[in-house]
Amino acid sequence: MYQKKAVIVTVILAALAIFVVAAVSTVFKDDSEERYQNVPSPQAEATIDDKSAVAPASVKDETTEPLAQNEVGGLNETATEHMEDANEAVPETVVDEVAETGKRFDSMENVPATPEQAEEVLTKEPAAEEPAPAASGGEIHIVKAVGLKYDPLVVNIQPNDTVAWENMPTHDTQSMEGLIPEGAEMWHSKLGENYERTFTQEGIYVYKCTPHFGAGMGGAIIVGKPVNLEAIQAADAKGAAGRLVRKAIAAAEAM
Repeated sequence: MYQKKAVIVTVILAALAIFVVAAVSTVFKDDSEERYQNVPSPQAEATIDDKSAVAPASVKDETTEPLAQNEVGGLNETATEHMEDANEAVPETVVDEVAETGKRFDSMENVPATPEQAEEVLTKEPAAEEPAPAASGGEIHIVKAVGLKYDPLVVNIQPNDTVAWENMPTHDTQSMEGLIPEGAEMWHSKLGENYERTFTQEGIYVYKCTPHFGAGMGGAIIVGKPVNLEAIQAADAKGAAGRLVRKAIAAAEAM
């Protein structure tokens, strides 16, 4: 009885051993086949090498062919097509703006000034203002009140010319007795108003701004020839009047 049990156990163990060996063999076989399938064969490697060797030749042909055409004066059609496509890709607005800019610079009036031209414009002296014609047939000479003085201080005019005082919001103009030609009419303008006066008689006329005469505000007008120069020189003018008289005498003697 014990012998039968030992035989049965032995058979079972042998069967298990055979099963285990068969299973392990199957696993190793499948793994080996999978590995060997991924290894390229020598023929495949040779094919890859041939393709790699051929590729530079084809690239060389493609790159050298356009060069050969260019050497004889031909134009590569592919390059021309790319250039045309690039031109078509430029927006029409940009093209219009470039064309408009070219038109503007075609005109000499719109060409930017050079540094030399700009300096010439800056240093160029403004043209002297010509006196405007007066209703009396003479010219109009402008005298402006600037602060507490008249500009210009002394004005040289001709008979029938007109003097126009401007910018007079707080000023007036009044002739000074004894400091105008003998027989000439005296004047006194309204305070705060511009004033015009036409002079017909030759001589020196000294005038003042009444509210600001203490600050020396006044002026002189020389009409034609200073026929009353000696009378002005002999006048006993002092203070602000004396300063105006000296300016008028200096201007008359310089004529």
